[in-house]
Amino acid sequence: MSTLAAPPGIWHVRGATQQLWPTRIYQRITPTGPDTDTLAQQILDCELADTSLSLGVEGARKSAPGILTWDLPAIAALKAWIRDAALAVTDAGPDTPLTMLGWAVHYGRGGFHEVHAHHDSAVSGVYYLQTAASVSGALELFDPRPARLATTPHGASEPRTVHPDPGLLIAFPSWLRHAVAPHTADSPRLCIAFNVTLEGP
Repeated sequence: MSTLAAPPGIWHVRGATQQLWPTRIYQRITPTGPDTDTLAQQILDCELADTSLSLGVEGARKSAPGILTWDLPAIAALKAWIRDAALAVTDAGPDTPLTMLGWAVHYGRGGFHEVHAHHDSAVSGVYYLQTAASVSGALELFDPRPARLATTPHGASEPRTVHPDPGLLIAFPSWLRHAVAPHTADSPRLCIAFNVTLEGP
């Protein structure tokens, strides 16, 4: 006697706990050195001539979204790491064509970024070039389930925080709400934010 396959979307309960709709967060520690120092300096050199608007960002400068086109060794390496991250977050195949967009954000003392999400891409993330030694300017990731706000004890819906360190790359689904806590140090917080779109069917 043959067993008919379940239609797509049907979940057979088999008496075990199963997670539905988990959120994948990708983290990778990458090497830093002369190449990343050169990239950071070029970002700072270009900042004075960049007239891009820093919408949603207070106390910071956001560059135009063309950094991933720069012909630098650190950018070539970063693009490969971003590709790995996007495939891991989405479970896409290794030959999936991707489009990447990246921009620098330079936070000064007191700078922060309001809670937001990215609705025109599949994966978003950030790569840190320069950060403060203290816990400052943390990335905050928010629970994406609105109903949890009304059904959990006080404090259960607090954001998960990620301390920025030079060389850290973190990626997540673009629909995940996130923010940057106030940067309270005098040393700069310099990073490259990015969006990835999956191409094809």
